[in-house]
Amino acid sequence: MSNEREDLIRRIIEEKGENAIPTLIDLLYDEDPEVKEIAAEALYHLQDPAREALYQELLKKWKEGIEEDDISVLYIVDLLGDMGEKRAKDIFYSLLSKYTIEEALLVIYEALAKIGEGEKILNVLEYMLLEDSYRNNYGDQVAMVLSYIDSPKSVEILKKAYFDESLSKEVKEFILRALRNLIDRNPSFITRIGRDILKDMEKIGWS
Repeated sequence: MSNEREDLIRRIIEEKGENAIPTLIDLLYDEDPEVKEIAAEALYHLQDPAREALYQELLKKWKEGIEEDDISVLYIVDLLGDMGEKRAKDIFYSLLSKYTIEEALLVIYEALAKIGEGEKILNVLEYMLLEDSYRNNYGDQVAMVLSYIDSPKSVEILKKAYFDESLSKEVKEFILRALRNLIDRNPSFITRIGRDILKDMEKIGWS
């Protein structure tokens, strides 16, 4: 995040605090992606008060009927996932039928993973990373979703993908990062990684 954006977000929070939440939520629907990002970051910093408001906003949108591939709603989903809002679980699952773009679906999968639903979507993620013909387009995103699922199967999927010669170098860098994240939270997983991958982690200073 640039210093200018950090300063702007700090000013919003210091000057208006919780009173800024309704305006910030409205800005999530702005046409300018940068405005959306600034609003999302400010809401994240406001935490509990913002979480409740965001949950109520998602609930309202869901009851009204969310349009297909509505990207603005994904900002709310992403934030609620980061904030661990488990009440949104059923809405997250229902939203999967509203999106046709893989990158959008992965935002929802990541939110589900962050609220503890990750093991239920492992088979889908495995297919997306190992079999889907477009996996080089969004394999980095799949890897990062897997990094939030504390399961031995996540490790096995990432390991298999790492040795898949058809995956790009860029995707494999994200796979290493995902494995590093899993090990950081689950030190015992290091025994599952294998020497070759551990050596590659050491080369980039992630040992």
